[in-house]
Amino acid sequence: MIITNTMVEYAYYIAKKVHNCSLTRSEGKVEISKETGMKIGSANDYITVFLEMMAGKEYHRTINNYATRYYLENIRDDFGNEALNKAVFATDRHTKYYGTLGKGNLTGIERMVKEFK
Repeated sequence: MIITNTMVEYAYYIAKKVHNCSLTRSEGKVEISKETGMKIGSANDYITVFLEMMAGKEYHRTINNYATRYYLENIRDDFGNEALNKAVFATDRHTKYYGTLGKGNLTGIERMVKEFK
């Protein structure tokens, strides 16, 4: 299934609610799936990536380029530069992790990391 921009934007909206403890992760992934048609597993991944970005932690699930840019820009706009720096650090760690898997590199996301640094 292709993850659409609308799905990404709704996933971000719900992931913020999970981050702010307005919804549980389980409620969030069901809500995303119900409202957008995104598969539950993907919805969970998009929430997890947001939470790991906010914590500045390396994440292991890959989201698409549009989603990465959307998340970084909106984290900056919604939470400020300190949160953005954590998110960029987490994304940088993710690209390095992904590079060790033997599946190639995430060059578009690597460029975004440099841009946001």
